[in-house]
Formats: sequence, structure tokens, C-alpha cells
Amino acid sequence: MTAARKAAMPALLLVAIALLVWLGIRAHRRTAPPEPAAHTGIAQPPEPEQPHAHDVPQPRDAVQPRAPHVAEAPRDVPAAQAATQDLPYVEGELILRLADRAMLARLEELLSRRGIAVLRRLPQLGIVRVKLPEGMTVPEAEEALGGIGEISETIRNVKTELPRDVSELPLLDEHRRLTLVNDGGRQLIHDTDPLAHSSAGKNVMVALLDTGVDDRHPDLVNRVLRGYNFVDDSTVTMDDHFHGTACAGIIVGELRSSDGVSGVAPAAYLLPVKVMDAEGRGNAFAVAEGIVYAADRGAKVINLSIGTHGDSVMLSDAVDYAQRRGAVIVASSGNDGREDVYYPAAYPSVVCVGAVDGEGNIAPFSNFGDAVDVVAPGVAVRTTAPGMRDALFSGTSAATPFVAGALAAIMGENPNLSPADAVKRLVESADNLGPAGWDPYSGAGLINLKRALRSDAKELNDLAVTSLYFTPGDVSPGMPVRVNFVIQNQGNRTASGATFTVEIAGEREDVRVKDLKRNECLAITRDWTPPAAMPESELRIRGIVRTSTADDELDDNGRGVILQRSTWE
Repeated sequence: MTAARKAAMPALLLVAIALLVWLGIRAHRRTAPPEPAAHTGIAQPPEPEQPHAHDVPQPRDAVQPRAPHVAEAPRDVPAAQAATQDLPYVEGELILRLADRAMLARLEELLSRRGIAVLRRLPQLGIVRVKLPEGMTVPEAEEALGGIGEISETIRNVKTELPRDVSELPLLDEHRRLTLVNDGGRQLIHDTDPLAHSSAGKNVMVALLDTGVDDRHPDLVNRVLRGYNFVDDSTVTMDDHFHGTACAGIIVGELRSSDGVSGVAPAAYLLPVKVMDAEGRGNAFAVAEGIVYAADRGAKVINLSIGTHGDSVMLSDAVDYAQRRGAVIVASSGNDGREDVYYPAAYPSVVCVGAVDGEGNIAPFSNFGDAVDVVAPGVAVRTTAPGMRDALFSGTSAATPFVAGALAAIMGENPNLSPADAVKRLVESADNLGPAGWDPYSGAGLINLKRALRSDAKELNDLAVTSLYFTPGDVSPGMPVRVNFVIQNQGNRTASGATFTVEIAGEREDVRVKDLKRNECLAITRDWTPPAAMPESELRIRGIVRTSTADDELDDNGRGVILQRSTWE
């Protein structure tokens, strides 16, 4: 014991005595809820014909006409709760890390004397969640418990949330119309091979930590396993919100009818883990429990379209635990449109996902920063909704399941590939967006499942023009502007002897392209001043790359834009 701690002992004893006297006049003492049964999930998914706990769903043709999901209005709360709702952590609770896990019984006895009840235990991480006596604040508890030798650390239980609802986002953003993804999400990520798609994700378990899943939906019923509910401490994982079921359809939707939903990995199994309540609220301890549970059940991919702006050592520890167990975590960057990526997406070992619209433009709500790894479709994606419906779903919440499903597809195709290698393959095969190479808005680029699955092909030739943009962003009459093109080698061998033809307002120029290694990008820029007076006709700007050998993907060899005369009005 340090000298400082010895000096503090009299003060701590006075605090403890005062607390015991205060508790003596209480009418009753709260007790901890019973512990759930041990979660000893199956290592391999059960056969799909095993029955679920719910009733058999009615046929789709008996359902009323589909209606889009409308989020419920926020419920009124008593004024007394307003202050605690604004706190970034759960008031009245604390997480304690044990100095020695063998001391748990002694610690519970010490806590019980102080009127502190143990709510939950997470032995894999050596932490417990406790309920404080009524009237005791978290800072007061941290001070009172700081001197107990059995406790190595006190941790606040950070609140978690669903990303901001962007379903009402205007389709016109700064004069640029956003394009709906709708049914085009799989096309946007080049998931277009029917034969490969039907078996995508075979024998891979994907865990979905969210608001639950409506496992009676016809497009989900055969893919959803029995999971766990860490909100109500039960095995009932039915979705009482919307968010979780929407994510599920993007991952494992089976397209059981002509108007159904087809996910990225329809042959995968989905493990529902409910960690968010009906209002879309949760806490870091429940999420950490869910991550540990999913990893112990054998999930190879864990989808978190949820997060928090507050870092939590619990989440970090849970992520590390899952990684050691052979799972990869995919998480959304958030929907605030700012440089402030959610946790756990901000952790280096987590795949952080941003969103694009139907034309591959970065969505204005997509959070950005150094942690962003890739982007995926996230503007009005058609997916499953509770009650055997479908709905349009927007946000990085929608983009994240595309990445989770793509990873499951890669692992299903390559059973011996580690999750880390699957991530590497997906990131390295992404289609560059914006500037050449990684950038904080799109990361490595838009995922391309076709490229990821063909990365082992012996010979694939593909040079692509991935970007055409202006700096500064607007073209103004008579004002100098820089025209930026980006070429990427999307084949799996070095590309040599290519020529790039630039055409700007009728002026053409051929540029020799240097040898480009696999996935390497090259920026080609030209400075140009648009005419000050209105031109007699529209002006065309375009770039086309031509290879010295046959190109296996000719449809991506050029990119252009037409400046209308209205630009000068």
C-alpha cells in the first residue's frame, strides 16, 4: 500500500461508517436479480428446419399491403429524469473491475454491506455491473469504492445509441441530388453472380447486436438462430423497434418471393443479440456482454450498427476478446456528418463503415475520420421490416450490414481464411472513391465483392477510372479550377503500357500511364479555366483509359461530365 493510500484510510473509514449509518435507516435493501443460465451456445449452427420459439408466420399473400416504417415519436418523460438523461453514462450504476477474479465472493460481501447490489457478472472480462443505493451518485460511489483492494478500477457505464435517424434526409444536398439505393445495393457492390450469391456465407455465423430481429419474417425465418436478450435477460430476441430487422435483411435476406429481400449472404446464419431497447437505447456493459456472448457462440462476424461517442474500456476489452476468439467486428461510423466516428468503430481492430448513395457519392450524414476503412450503400436501401413487411432504410446502419454480409460471403467461399485475412481481402479490393488512395471520407473505397471473391484468380486485367472531381468543388465561369481524374488497377496483376486520354472542352491529350501494381491508384490532374462568357454549346470533360492488353471490365474504363449552359446563367 502506498503512503498516499495509507493517509487516505481514515477518511475512507469515515465515509464507510457514514454510509452504513445511512443505510441502517432504510426500510429495505435491494437485491440483485437472479443470474441467467450459462450461455453455452452451439459451436455450429443448428439445421435450418429446427423450430423457433414463435408461431409459424402467415403466408406473405395474406399480409396487408406493405407500408413504409414510421418511427415512433419520443415518449414524454418525467421532469425528474431529465437531468440523468443528459448524462453520457447510466446514473445509479457502476462497473467494477476485479483486482483478482478469485476475490468475487469477498467483493460481493463487501458491497452488500454497503447496500450495493451486483446486477450482472462478466467473468471473461473480469468485471461486474452493480446497482448503487438510491441517492448515491456515480462520482460519490467512485470515491467511496476507490480504496477497496478487491477493486482495481471503477468504470462508468457509457450509454449507447442507434445512429441518428436520417430517414427524412432531403434528397437534394448542396445542389447535388442523392440517389436512392433501393434494390440496387447488391449491384453497387458488384454482387451480381447468381450462382455465387445463392451459397454466399455458407456455414458462417454472423451475430447482429441490435434491437432484436423479427425471425418470423419470410425472408429471415430460415436463417435466424436462437440468440439472447441482454436488455430483458431472456432468450426472447423479437425486434420491438425496427432497426435490427432492417439490418438482418441486408445480411441474410433469402428472397423467398418475387417481392422479397435478398441479402448479401443468404446462406449464412444470423445470431440475434438484443442489446438495445424499444427506444433504441442501450449501455456499454450490455454491448460488451453481447460481443463476448457472440464470440463464445462461434460467430465469425459481429455487426454493430450502433455505437457511442464516449470511449469505454469495456467495449475495447470486449472487442479484443472477440478478436482473440477469431471474430471480426464491423461497426457504423455514425450519422452526424462530422469528424467524430462512433465507438467501437473508432478502435483500430474494428472495421469502420461509412455510407454512399446509389451512385457511389459519399452520403452527407456519414461520419468521417482516420478510423474509416470502407464505405457501402446507405441511402434508402430496401430491406426487411417487422411484421413481414419491407421498408427503405438509410444511414451507416444500413451500410454496415453490407460489409458484414460481404465478409461472410468471403469466409464461406474460403473456409480456411481467417477473419483478419478476409478483412484484408475486402479492404484491398475496394473501389477507390475521391482522391487516389485512402481518404477520411471513404477509407479504402466502396467494397467490391466481385473483386474480393476473384482476388485469387490467376490473371485478371482491369484498369478503371474511379474518380472525376473538381477542386475547388464548384465550376464557376472565368474562375480557374483543377480537374482531377483517378485511375486504379483493379486487376490482380501489374498493369503496363496503358494510355489515358483527357478531353476538356474539346481539347484532347494522351497521357502515358506508368506501371500500376495491383490496387495501386494514380492521380492525373489538369488545370483549366472555364470561359467567362456562355459557350455556344455544352462543354464535355471526360477521361478514358486504354490498356495494351485485353481489359476484363470495359464498363469502368471511362468517366465524364457534361457542363450545361445553365452553369453560366
